[in-house]
Amino acid sequence: MWFAHWILGLLFYLTMNMAIFVEGHDKEPGIWATPIVVPAVLTAHALQHSYHAYLFRLRTENKGYQLPTHPLFPDLLCPHYTCEVAIYALLSVLAAPVGGVVNWTLVCGTIFVATNLGVTAIGTKEWYVEKFGQEKVGSRRRMVSGIW
Repeated sequence: MWFAHWILGLLFYLTMNMAIFVEGHDKEPGIWATPIVVPAVLTAHALQHSYHAYLFRLRTENKGYQLPTHPLFPDLLCPHYTCEVAIYALLSVLAAPVGGVVNWTLVCGTIFVATNLGVTAIGTKEWYVEKFGQEKVGSRRRMVSGIW
């Protein structure tokens, strides 16, 4: 990770929290949001953790880098990025003000995260192709199964 990315991440998390607070921290989510969205957020977190743990083991239990083939994500190269975007999208629904469908601050954060990680996923796929060859990477998608 570049130093500039680290600073950008710190600024992002700081400003997102401040913006959500200013936008209306005292608003209650819709009655349907909590029982539906909270389990979805927790599932996205669990899947993201599962893939991060898999990537860690893949490198530490082998000698060097290996092409990932996680059983839950056989055709994706960066499903942990997909999970991160899903988390922000779901939080934007969970933090929606009364009468609203989404929290627009979090929607903007979701767009930022999707763009940032989408660009990173392009570089990740290029790195995998350089490291392992196009024939091994094949038609595996970056972040969205069957699409991209």
